[in-house]
Order: sequence, then C-alpha cells, then structure tokens
Amino acid sequence: MTILTPSQHRKTFLKNALFVWIFLSALVIGSSIWLSEGHLIYTLDDPYIHLSVAENIIRGGYGVNTNEFASPSSSILYPLILSLGEIIGAAQFTPLVLNIIATGFSVYILLDFFWYYVLPQETRSNNIFANLTAFLLILSISSLALPMTGMEHSLHVLVALATIRGLISLVEDDICSCSFMLVVIVGPLIRFEGLALSGASVMALLFLGHQRKAIGIILFIAGTITLYSVTMISLDLSILPSSVMVKSNVFVAGTNQSGIGNSLLALVANFRASLAERWGLIFLTAIIIAILIMRSDFIKRSSSHRKMWNSPKFIIGGVLILSLLAHIIAGRYDWFHRYEVYAVSIMILGMLYLLREKLRAAFRKNDRKTKLFFIGTFIFLIIPYGFATIATPFASRGIYEQQFQMHRFATTYFARPVAVNDLGWTSYKNDQYVLDLWGLGSETARKLRANNMLDANTIRTLVIDKNIDYAMIYNVWLGANIPSQWCLIAKLKSTPVTAASGTVDFYAATDFAKENMNFALEKFAKTLPKSVKLKRFTCS
Repeated sequence: MTILTPSQHRKTFLKNALFVWIFLSALVIGSSIWLSEGHLIYTLDDPYIHLSVAENIIRGGYGVNTNEFASPSSSILYPLILSLGEIIGAAQFTPLVLNIIATGFSVYILLDFFWYYVLPQETRSNNIFANLTAFLLILSISSLALPMTGMEHSLHVLVALATIRGLISLVEDDICSCSFMLVVIVGPLIRFEGLALSGASVMALLFLGHQRKAIGIILFIAGTITLYSVTMISLDLSILPSSVMVKSNVFVAGTNQSGIGNSLLALVANFRASLAERWGLIFLTAIIIAILIMRSDFIKRSSSHRKMWNSPKFIIGGVLILSLLAHIIAGRYDWFHRYEVYAVSIMILGMLYLLREKLRAAFRKNDRKTKLFFIGTFIFLIIPYGFATIATPFASRGIYEQQFQMHRFATTYFARPVAVNDLGWTSYKNDQYVLDLWGLGSETARKLRANNMLDANTIRTLVIDKNIDYAMIYNVWLGANIPSQWCLIAKLKSTPVTAASGTVDFYAATDFAKENMNFALEKFAKTLPKSVKLKRFTCS
C-alpha cells in the first residue's frame, strides 16, 4: 500500500475538490442551455449591456449606440476585456469563459489556504470533514451561480481573494509579490467597490514599512481613474458610470439633492438599511469578532513588549474590518446574490486566517462540537448561494423567454428605433437606435430621472427627438409616465426569475408603427417558445 506524503494528500484534496466544482459547474451551465432551448443565456440581462459597450468600443465608440456616447458599464476594465472577445469572434461566450477561469482560480486559492493554514498537517485527502468543508467553501463564494450572471463579479471575487492571500504572504513571510501589487491596483478598475480593499491594503503596506510600493500603487490607481474620468468628461459624460449613479443608494451628486449634507445623510440611511439586511448583520458580526481577536492579540503582545501595529492579526484584521465596514456604509446587496459576494470572500478568508490557530487545535483534537459549529456556520452562510445555484437554469430560461425574445423582435421582425426601460439584450447586436428610458444607456434620460423630471411629456419629447417608432417597457416601472399618444399593441408574458416583471408592454409611438407592427407581431408570435404568450390589442 502506497503511503502518501502531506504534499501528495494536499494535491489529491485540491484535485478532487476542483473536479467536483467542474462537474457541478458543467451541470448548472448545461441545464441552463437546455432550458433555454440550446442557447447560452446569462441569468441577468445586465451582461449584454457590457457586451453592447464592448461591441461599440471596437467600432470607435463608447456606449450602446454607435452614434451616441454613454457610460452604462459598472466597470472600467470589463467592457475593454470583452471587446477583445468581440475582436476574436467569441462574442457572448467571452463573459462565461472569463468567469469560469476566474472562479476556478478563486476556488483554488480558498481551498489551498484552508488545507495549508487551517487543517492539521496530518489530515488525509479522504477525510470526510475536510471534503465536506471543501464543498461548502465552493458554495460560499457562489462559484456555481456567479459565473452564469455574465458580470464582472467573478473577477472581483478573484481579485479580493488574491489580495487577502497576498497580504497574508506579506505579513507571514515578508513577500510583497508583483502579483499582489497587481491585484491591489486592478481591484477598483474591475469594480469601484474595490477601492475599499485596495485602500486598506495600501494602509497595510505603509504600516509594514513598504512606503514606496504603497505610493506607487496610489499613483497608479489615481492616475488610471483620473484618465478614465478625463475621458468621460471629454465625451460630455459624468465622471462615474451611469449604472453607478442610477443604482447606487448613496450617490446623489448631479441631482437636485446634491450636496455634502445630503450625501452624508444618504450614507447614514444606507448604513441603517445594511443593518436590516442578512449580510449586513453577518458582516457586522465578523467585524466585532475581528476586533475581539485583535484586542486579545494586543494584550498578549503588550505583555511580551512586541509591536502591535505590524502584527499579522492586526494587519489582516484591520483590512477585513475596513473592507466590510465600507460595504456596510456604501454597498448594495442581493440582485441575484451578486453585489456582496466579494465582501463575503474577504470575510471568509480573513476570518479563517484570524481563527486558524484555534481551529487547527480543535480539529487536531477531533473536537466534535467545534466541527459541528464550523459546518453549521458555513451551511448558514451558503443558504442564499445554494438557492441561487438551483435557480440559475430557470433564471437563464427567464431571460431567454423575455429579453432574448425582445432582442429577436427588435432585430429580426421590426428593426426600427426602439425605447426600453430595461437595457440589455435589446441593444446587443442591434444596429438600430435604442433609447434607454431608465438612463443607463441614455445620458439625457438619466439626468431627467435623477432630477424627477422624467414624465409623460419629457418621454414623448425624447422619443420624437430620437425618431423612436415603438417601445417595449414594463408598465409597472413607468405607469402614469407613459405618453397618452402611445398605443398599446401587445403584451409579452413569461415567467420572471431575475427580470423585474413578467409582462412587457409593446407600444406603437408613431403612425408607421401603428400601421406595420401588427404584421411583424403576427410573424413573431409564431416563433415564440410555447411557454411565452403574446397578447395582441387593436391599435386605433
């Protein structure tokens, strides 16, 4: 019988866990494609905004329309990366490929850290507790559901984990690698929320005496964001992306509610709202535990006359606290469980490190109570991501039944300028003008909405100015703001999962549309999936 070394057990453990993740990912993706009648459809409509921007970048523009600038993307780098996929012809497959690769590295970092730092060295690769925890860790960062959102969050999770892992190498072995510095720089460029972790990491570098590297990172991040801001201003756009300003709970600049006082009130309101959220309370609990651990470490170091400010627990705990606190104050939650995943990954890796000594000692003693509590904690954490995993194939089908069908109508059956209030598929691979009444892809509409001036009259004026023939909108979103001159001509009904509504109203806005849409809708109705219903109305 061959006796494996600890290194070989580690490799076997990682190989088996990664195989489980690959198998389950293939099952989720395959089920999503099957339910979407053979189409790769993401679980959200949002990635198609990024893809539309990427499509226009290679045409020399920036936005969702070739002849109009807009900044609907929530990331500086993501649409640029996707544009490379457009160039090589990978098109809508690019987000999935990127996300699968990023998630694979994230799973590896988390599991490798757990094996190396938390489990006793004598642990075997077939240990039931170790493998059960590995499965829960895989789910804890939503590694099965998140890639199918098609968004940049998988890259953000990878950057967050790599940053914390790099900090641990820095405090443990005094190794400040180039890869660590790179992920600290890239964090805010993937998503603006990354500024909190990168800022905390720069502070850690300063505490540890790496002033030059810290200053270099600050200058690089500041320079890149400044370059982006100057570019946006030169295009007559706002410094921040429209998606950030439209969706953020704390951003009020550029509206009638502008001002430092109102901004502070918005932050306070967001903080209070966070404490009513499940994840907000979990983050607050993690912060309190980290403070207690740091306090205990401070007492021990004071008695032995050792420095506190550059201790590993102080550095990792401080970065964890600052990052989670920033999300509680200014962050968002949910929307198919994606906004907070990066913060969850920071919390998990950071807390595993802070508690590693006690956990390893308990596991070595085979303390059943500690093991049960440990497993129970992770089961509690992964509940939302478990539901998201199960819902993923149905969410893909929901986008297929609604937004993809809207795209087909707008590009194949009635290729005319269109107005929407839920931007995504309708703008991707569509050469016709798309007016986004919600403001992500249309700056004029965004400013009107921000200042509570988007009503039936301004919408009608926008539609006339842009020569829009018809609209596909959610009545529940616009309601009384729908111009009375428009004619309701059809309703598309499907089962929503991540969509805001299961009913899309089709309105004819011009005489041309009133005369010609019925014929297009008749042909369109014959091609719809059986589960989708198109109810038509007489347009007089």
